[in-house]
Amino acid sequence: MSGSIGWRQIGVGVVALLAMAAAVALLTGGTLEYGDGTADGKKSIGGGGHLIMFDAGGDGMWLNRIELFGSRYGTSTPPDEDFDVYVVDADHKVIRKICLPYVLWQRGPEYWRELPIPPIQVPKEFGIGLVFHAGRTKGVYVAYEKAEAGHSYSWTPGAEARLMDDADWMVRVEIDDAPLGDPQAQDLVVLKSGEAFFDSFLGAAGEPISVDTKAHAQLAPEDIASIRFGAVSSAGAAPATVLLLSGIKVPGTILTADEDSVTIRDMAGRERQIGRDEIARLEFN
Repeated sequence: MSGSIGWRQIGVGVVALLAMAAAVALLTGGTLEYGDGTADGKKSIGGGGHLIMFDAGGDGMWLNRIELFGSRYGTSTPPDEDFDVYVVDADHKVIRKICLPYVLWQRGPEYWRELPIPPIQVPKEFGIGLVFHAGRTKGVYVAYEKAEAGHSYSWTPGAEARLMDDADWMVRVEIDDAPLGDPQAQDLVVLKSGEAFFDSFLGAAGEPISVDTKAHAQLAPEDIASIRFGAVSSAGAAPATVLLLSGIKVPGTILTADEDSVTIRDMAGRERQIGRDEIARLEFN
């Protein structure tokens, strides 16, 4: 690995020497980041996005956490829109796309903001892409540090990445050899407190009513700002609607299809296998 990448063991606030930390990370994981944590500037890319690459030390590690040092600008009330977080491979091809709401960001000075994700297994070389769909009146400034050999790019999915040869985006990630959470979680729960996490929505019932999730059990509706179904998608998944012969429409994301059946993740985050003899047609969005 090149550059001034620093590693810290999870749960330990001691910065290790680079060579030692690389060896430890292969066994236990750690936090990956570049620089000393002091911002030298910030940038918003209208019509574009940010990308930073990391070395996990080996294949099959789990990405469990992403943090970004930045700040939202624009109106005092966050726009009712999403921004996109991408996990990519060494060739900048998308492994996962995560849609997160702007409401997660406070306006004002830069600060470290955790970007909620489910655990994602990554190859040895992987990257984090950020597209904020920024403009003059909305966006997020991403801080950067000066660097002799950059690992960061100006980038959007499917476009050629342009290397920043003198700076790195201030993004840090935590990896481990095991997932910290449910890798199958697809639903983003945003609490009114500002906390957000991925989980699996199971339903709502009871007196008084409570919201049931797989990992966090029962949540009080008054504590929840929103639940976004299917906020994470895999590479190759296609948004579509399955129109059944009965006239029922099933919107969601096509995962697989063959001569016997179609597997779709519906808007509630459930995977459904539907026989071809039940389907009138597929409508791709």
